[in-house]
Amino acid sequence: MSRRFLPALLAPSLALLLAWPSAAAAAPSPTLHDDNPNGKAGDWYTGAIPPNASNDKPVLLFVQGLHSDYTTWTASDDFYTAAYNAGYRTAFVQLPDAEGTGGSMWTNGRILADVIKKVADYYQVPQINVIAHSKGGIDTQAALVYYGAHPYVNVVHQLGTPNKGSELADLAYSDWTWWLAEIIGMRDDAVYSLQTSYMAQFREQTDSRAEARKATTYMGAGTGDDGWFSPTWFAHAILPGSDDGAVSLDSAFGLPYGIRSFTDKGSEKLSHFQLRDASKTWELVRPKLKLASAGWSEAGAAEAEWTDAGSAKKADQADRVPARSKDDATSAIYRGGEVDGEQTERIPLEGGLKNVMIDVMVADEATTVELISPSGKVYRPEDGEAVSDEHGIFGKAMHHVFSIDKPEKGEWTAKINGKRDAYFLLAAVKGGVDLNWQADKQVFKKNDTASLQLETRKGKTKQTSLQQATLRRSGSGKGTELKRLRVNAVSDNEMNIRFQVPSEPGVYNLSFEVTGVDESGAAFTRSVNYNFAVTDDDGEIPLPE
Repeated sequence: MSRRFLPALLAPSLALLLAWPSAAAAAPSPTLHDDNPNGKAGDWYTGAIPPNASNDKPVLLFVQGLHSDYTTWTASDDFYTAAYNAGYRTAFVQLPDAEGTGGSMWTNGRILADVIKKVADYYQVPQINVIAHSKGGIDTQAALVYYGAHPYVNVVHQLGTPNKGSELADLAYSDWTWWLAEIIGMRDDAVYSLQTSYMAQFREQTDSRAEARKATTYMGAGTGDDGWFSPTWFAHAILPGSDDGAVSLDSAFGLPYGIRSFTDKGSEKLSHFQLRDASKTWELVRPKLKLASAGWSEAGAAEAEWTDAGSAKKADQADRVPARSKDDATSAIYRGGEVDGEQTERIPLEGGLKNVMIDVMVADEATTVELISPSGKVYRPEDGEAVSDEHGIFGKAMHHVFSIDKPEKGEWTAKINGKRDAYFLLAAVKGGVDLNWQADKQVFKKNDTASLQLETRKGKTKQTSLQQATLRRSGSGKGTELKRLRVNAVSDNEMNIRFQVPSEPGVYNLSFEVTGVDESGAAFTRSVNYNFAVTDDDGEIPLPE
């Protein structure tokens, strides 16, 4: 049996309710400023003025993340109630995501810049503070740097912002997920712009500009998930290193001039969605909220102050988050395609594995999935816990989940039965062979040469080879086999790959399989998705038409 992941707003956990102070007064509903009578994008709200409001406290504007609306901040366990009870004046914004289709940082940033100015004017203050969740932090930076809003903001506090993009966005445009994405509509300008190569270009263009350092930016992150079989739990198998189930720690701390505010809540690990729960993070964010003052250096604040878990200390470059490692490891196997009848996928597993978790995502709840072991044992999928996937990339998919300890060595078979459907199969392997791969860069000029280095670790191999590599241009729907792919086998467990990037500007995903034989003679496979971009003659990466 499978269950659709439902919004967590319908079932707030008892633990969260108990954690919230009983003395907190419910905040009155915010007031709508209906600046867009034909839609929601560009509308904004002001919160009720609390009885203990003070001009000694900054005005707070809240900016939500991907595919969300302003109710992110006003629903259960909300920042609005926390801020109201603490005496802060508040405001909220509606971006294109509130109408169903997410906007890029350029679309959202332009709208947000206009609202920032309106909020400052409404409250008659020179500057405000912004608290931004997820992609809202990127939209905020675009507003400040490119659309003239930086004079009106002196502090930005990010919560799980993918400053270097998200590998989940990369995967949404890969060869394996293409068909499923077409059916469930998980691609738009917002997801496109969160691909890691697009964000690499955004960082290169943005971080050198003086406007980027005018406001002090704090970065908060998590390393948890929302429980067994939740969407944020699955994402751990895709994201590199520690992550919150949607954004890697490296990406959340990806601003070279940003100040790391917190990671998790002490020993409690926080998921991407818990980062904007007031009971989890309000008291971590609140000490960083400040008025602009003569003693506050806007341009140099990120080089002069460091706050972590409520204690302040001097910061220098040694305190900064290290640059992202270019060496990524994968223990995942990906499969995907169309389903009209029965579709069979074969998955070779080597011996000695601790566990394999297999998640088969489909669009239609009538589609069935079963897993057959090498010895013929048939497995049925387990129930998944009903949890929201507000990150939204795989949020509309049905999940069929299998978790098998010490799986048999040999070829496993997944059978998917459905009509006019599609699937994405993710197998996360614990133990066995790890495939490490490294790419020197992600952004290229037309017809440049790209190179990747691959090496198997955590398991001796007798032989490795690269199977069919498919290249897709994000947004185009075109998937072609990359025929001019030069593979040089350095040893039994190392290989180098070189290829000429396309001449057409855009974002691309090179999806391929590395197969091999381990020292016991058992076959194994691992999947790699390499996201890269090609710039146009002006050095820009175009959005899809």
